[in-house]
Amino acid sequence: MFLPFIIYFWLLLTIIGVNSYISLMERWFYIFLIVLSCWSINAYGQDKILFLNGKELDGRLLDKTNYEFTFKNTNGKEFTIDKYRVFSYIQNNKESVVYEFDTLSGNFLKVEDMKMFVYGERDAYLTYKPVITNTLGFAIGGTAGYFMHKDDNFLLISVPLIYTVATLIFPTKVNQHKLKDTQYLKQDEYLRGYERIARSKRTQGALKTTLVGMGAGFLTSFIINNSSKK
Repeated sequence: MFLPFIIYFWLLLTIIGVNSYISLMERWFYIFLIVLSCWSINAYGQDKILFLNGKELDGRLLDKTNYEFTFKNTNGKEFTIDKYRVFSYIQNNKESVVYEFDTLSGNFLKVEDMKMFVYGERDAYLTYKPVITNTLGFAIGGTAGYFMHKDDNFLLISVPLIYTVATLIFPTKVNQHKLKDTQYLKQDEYLRGYERIARSKRTQGALKTTLVGMGAGFLTSFIINNSSKK
């Protein structure tokens, strides 16, 4: 992102004749200052929307009314976002909460409790990776796919669904090492929000990897067993 600025600055020093009078260390020092300045400007000017489902959207807040937000993401695409989907937005490094406790509209959690719940969802999106579940799912699916083709046992097609349901039995675990802030770990609503997203990611990952593994196993069996018959 900053490479064009570095090249431009280097060429500028060369053109004006300064480049020959400063040391290599000084050149890199000036470049470091420019990169740091660009990063600071970019970080300060970045707005953010935090949705009630824990997802975040980075970019620029263009306009806000009592009912909706107009937002441009980092790719330059503009969105109109309904206010009822948003918990808070960050502008000029200041978070403003738009969520309101209102049982008539379905907002049953108080603002502070909802904040913990949404923060838990957000952190699960950012940090939870069901690596073991996905790896095991791929292996189980691969084995089932292999024998499904080899033995013509198409009852094994139910393995991905069975495995996915089986993962629901086990609880999820917060990956504390990847959290930026661990002060919320003792909050029940934070843990509930984290659990909701983590369980969803694990379930979806289990189903997808088992299906992919089954396809790979079926194809492997097709290649190996058909070759041995020739």
